[in-house]
Amino acid sequence: MMVGLEQMMKCDMCYDRTSIGKRPMCATVCPSQALAYVPRSEIMRRREVPTNVFYFGNQKVTTKVHVMVPEGEDSLSIDVVDHIWEEKAG
Repeated sequence: MMVGLEQMMKCDMCYDRTSIGKRPMCATVCPSQALAYVPRSEIMRRREVPTNVFYFGNQKVTTKVHVMVPEGEDSLSIDVVDHIWEEKAG
């Protein structure tokens, strides 16, 4: 009897693809092109700037994931209260 292995796998940026000059599969198939795998020089030509600093309330979190923020910003603040759905009395 074969037992399935339930393992967590982490992204390796599709090393098999990126090591031969191809983009990771997620960036290749993303329909909205929200994911980009381009040289940093191409990103720096944009009006927005990349950041990897996030604030959740007063907690600062620095990650390896970069998102684009408006010019002049150096972080992204996220308040979960803004995303909580409230049922309106009616």
